[in-house]
Amino acid sequence: MRGMKYVNMFNRGNQRVKNMLRENGNPEPKFNVSKVTAFEVMVHPSMSLNLVTDGEKVTKSATKSTETMNEVLAFCTQERTLTEIMRHLGLKHRSNAKSRYVDPLIEGGFLEMTIPDKPNSRNQKYVRALS
Repeated sequence: MRGMKYVNMFNRGNQRVKNMLRENGNPEPKFNVSKVTAFEVMVHPSMSLNLVTDGEKVTKSATKSTETMNEVLAFCTQERTLTEIMRHLGLKHRSNAKSRYVDPLIEGGFLEMTIPDKPNSRNQKYVRALS
């Protein structure tokens, strides 16, 4: 289909995706059209949360989670171990800190591992991704 120039011929699909992601607060998507029969859209999650609220009530835990992630990003301007991040945030449970804050930031492309080939290395450090 791509070879016959039918993929996104009228440019509606890409624009709809871009508009929906912009409304959600996500960064601009990247389109990979190198595949023969399909194309792939790569999207990084938004750092801002669009919470469904009733009036002025916003879930405290979701707001605190976003604030904590922003704090991790601010702290990781230089390479930091998970222990250093936990100490900075005042957290004690390693798996909880990693799964709640560090892993989502890595998946979103906001934080990078210094040894990506060995995610469980004892020498692993995390640093803010260049944007």
